Amino acid sequence: MSYPRSRELGQSLKVLAFVALALLVCVGSTLVVVNARPRLLLGVLGLQHVGPLESSLPPPPEPLQFTGEVQDQVAVVISPRIAQPLLLTPGELGGPIIADTSTPGRTSYLIAVDEVNLNDLLRREGFFALGHSARYRDLQIDLQPAGLVLYGDVHLGLRWHRMGLLLIQQDGALGLSRAGVVLDDELYELPEEGGLLPRLLLPSARGVERARRALTVVGPLPGEARAEAVRIHRHRLEILAQASYPLSSLPDTGWHSLESGVEWREFEVAADPSRPPERLRVVRLDPTLVRFRVRYDPDEPRRVSDWAAEEGVLLAVNGGYFTPRDEGGRTIGLLVSDGERWGQPFSTYTGMFAVTAGDQVSVRWLEQWPYAAEESLAHALQSFPILVKPGGVLGFPAGSGEGAAARRTVVAQDDGGNVLFIVAPRGYLSLPELAATLTGSDLRIDVALNLDGGASTGMWMMSGDARLEIDSFVPVPSVIIVERP
Repeated sequence: MSYPRSRELGQSLKVLAFVALALLVCVGSTLVVVNARPRLLLGVLGLQHVGPLESSLPPPPEPLQFTGEVQDQVAVVISPRIAQPLLLTPGELGGPIIADTSTPGRTSYLIAVDEVNLNDLLRREGFFALGHSARYRDLQIDLQPAGLVLYGDVHLGLRWHRMGLLLIQQDGALGLSRAGVVLDDELYELPEEGGLLPRLLLPSARGVERARRALTVVGPLPGEARAEAVRIHRHRLEILAQASYPLSSLPDTGWHSLESGVEWREFEVAADPSRPPERLRVVRLDPTLVRFRVRYDPDEPRRVSDWAAEEGVLLAVNGGYFTPRDEGGRTIGLLVSDGERWGQPFSTYTGMFAVTAGDQVSVRWLEQWPYAAEESLAHALQSFPILVKPGGVLGFPAGSGEGAAARRTVVAQDDGGNVLFIVAPRGYLSLPELAATLTGSDLRIDVALNLDGGASTGMWMMSGDARLEIDSFVPVPSVIIVERP
């Protein structure tokens, strides 16, 4: 390289260095000015000053009018963030829970939440954690008449500034629209072309509307209730949610006593108008008057009718899930028969039918009542999912998965301690539909556990002149047997 060209290159590098230094000085100066007077940033972004926030809010809405019975808890899901029902009490909400079931086939809830408890709930469930980034942090909702402000600490380069995004209800509608940016209790109107600041600094504002649309009340009353009306007051939120649920298209048989401790019933439900109705068969058993056992033989699996043909068997139903026959047909999950154990225990989202060495019988949700290896179990069988959680709360709402209709088998326990075996043999119910049906029925179910279904579903009972013969389509390696003492 020649010397003149080297000198030219050196001069070019000096020019570039000077330009870069000038840019750094400009950027640094801008950061200092913006952090000293953050309102300048709002002007640069095209936001126009409107005035004090207080004077810019809509008139306060009228409270929702509602009559019904006071509830001591409510179960909600906000899918997919909260997919499993979350039990909430009036103390956790800071307001009453009122429900109305006076109209057959319809349930209505009025739920009131105060601002402090709303923020605590969202923070506890991790909603605000989703909004944290290098640009903003410490999100909080400030409820205002007919709207709310989503506040966050926004990073402007040198330090954090508290700013908010105002969302307004239009004429009592469910949706919320962006109305402006709040800084120091002053409102700045968003430009007509965009709302750059919310997208740049507070993108989690979009999650407020998504959470509102996904909110579903799934208990303790029948049906899955969606928000029909929302009223936002200063520091308080009201939600009116309504659900419709199927009523039996045919009168059911009612309970028939077959022998001491054994009752039988059938009734019909039409969960989906596009499918024929399902007819549920239910056997209710007094655990003090009969005896329960779990039988297991993976080497010689049998149809439910063959298991029931053994001497002394009053009733037999198929057990839990198992591996394919070419993989040994072994139990999936813990199984205990006559004190001997097979399989590996499930995690806490599942359930268990259990009989202790003292003949105490339970249907358990393992999240609430976990399995312990030192338990003295004579018989047990684990399966999934929990269809009804303890207290009669819907345990498997729509959106949880397994939306296909199929044959079903359920073991449950009612609020009086009776054990119920339920089959849906026609194959017209999905798991969420079955869960909703059981929760909304008058069976008084406290907890219900799904067993293996499809081709495995079977219930075989012989009691006096009564016979219930629903056989499995395939051999099964495990069954729950009911015997007379």
